[in-house]
Amino acid sequence: KRRYRQISRSFKQFINTNHRGITMFLEEINLNFIQPCTTDSKRIRIIATPSRDISELFPYLNTYLKTAIYNKKGQTLTYNYGPKIIVITKDDIKVSKLLNETDAFETLDYIKDFINDCYDKKDSIKPSDEKRNLPSPFDVYEILPRLNCGKCGESTCMAFAAKLVQGKYKPNMCSQVRAEGHESMREELENIYLTLGYEL
Repeated sequence: KRRYRQISRSFKQFINTNHRGITMFLEEINLNFIQPCTTDSKRIRIIATPSRDISELFPYLNTYLKTAIYNKKGQTLTYNYGPKIIVITKDDIKVSKLLNETDAFETLDYIKDFINDCYDKKDSIKPSDEKRNLPSPFDVYEILPRLNCGKCGESTCMAFAAKLVQGKYKPNMCSQVRAEGHESMREELENIYLTLGYEL
C-alpha cells in the first residue's frame, strides 16, 4: 500500500496583502501529502490544508468559477483546471493529475490567488447555491464494460454505477477496470469519482 509522503512547506505572507494589493482572506496553504496518481505513476496527487475555513466563500466561488461544481450538502467545490481536478472542502484541498512538486506548489498558489480575488470582489458577486450537473449513474455505466459479471457483488453494471455515484463503491472495485489494458477506462472513472468530491 502506498504511503503518503509528508511535506513541510507553506505559502507564507509577510503582510496581509499580496503583490497586487488584494486583501488576503487566505494567507497560506500548507502542502501536507504527495502520492502518485493511481492511473499514472508519472503524475501526482496532493492534500493541502488552507490556513482557514473557506466554506463561507463557496457560494461566491460557485459564481466566480463558472465551471465549478458546488455540492452544498456535502460542502465541497470541485473545479477542473486543465487536466487537474481540484476538490476544495472546509478542511482541505485535494488536487490530482499534477506533473510534479513544482506544479503542485504553483497550482496551490493559483488556488490561493483565485480564492483571495473572489473574496476581494465578493461584494459585486451574486452568491449561488446552484448545483451544476454532476455525473450520473448512466455516465458511469457508459464507461463500464457492461458485462454484468457480478464480480463486484452487484448483479448488473448499472447497479455498480449507481453505487459508485453514491460513493459506496470505488472505481477499482470493478475487476474489469483493474485489468491490464483498461487504464483509459480506469482514468475516466477516477476523474468522475473525484469530480463527485470523493477521495480515491
